Amino acid sequence: MTTLTIVQSFAAPGPGPVGLAWDGRFLWNADFTAGKIFRIDPATGAATASLVCPGNLSGLAWDGRSLWQSLHDGSALTRINPNTNDFDQTITLHDEGWLSGVAWDGERLWVASQQHGHLLALNRENGEILHRLTIPIAPGDLAWHDGSLWVGIAFPMRFDERLQQFEWEGSEQQYALLQIDPANGDEISRYSLDFLPMGLAWVNDELWLAHAGARKLCRARLD
Repeated sequence: MTTLTIVQSFAAPGPGPVGLAWDGRFLWNADFTAGKIFRIDPATGAATASLVCPGNLSGLAWDGRSLWQSLHDGSALTRINPNTNDFDQTITLHDEGWLSGVAWDGERLWVASQQHGHLLALNRENGEILHRLTIPIAPGDLAWHDGSLWVGIAFPMRFDERLQQFEWEGSEQQYALLQIDPANGDEISRYSLDFLPMGLAWVNDELWLAHAGARKLCRARLD
């Protein structure tokens, strides 16, 4: 595995930073503790505005017109108009487990299912599942860049159905960023990390990551 280089980090605008999205000008950061989505100037890391969004927030994506926010234990995606803070569409995914990440590839929404270890491609108009890929369980956020899906994982993990919680398998605790082929789910490359990124967004050719435990947003480059 190759290690990402963290070149800069900022204190997150809220106490529970998770999903990240880039709209071409601003970075957006969902915060599950504050119940808000913050608009951030990527040059300074400062929040310049915020949207109220109730629920257990997780992944975030920008589709060129709107923000899409996943609700971790709500099995739903909500479309948000950032100019009005209106919630104008909801996609509910029954029986797909906890949703941890969202990405937009220019044609389809992608969402990460944590318990099942799936990446689902969706029709954003009606929520139809168009494609399903298998990845390791316990993924964090999801991003799209240069024809690939990028997803953070913690491994080795298992999910205890009885207790409804993830558990480490063995004494090793590892984290990585995977580059995934969207056609077949094959792993193209893997980069080691020391935390599970619950927020991922590409800002041009730099990757931003949300470190929820440290309450930081990090800017990184690939070696």
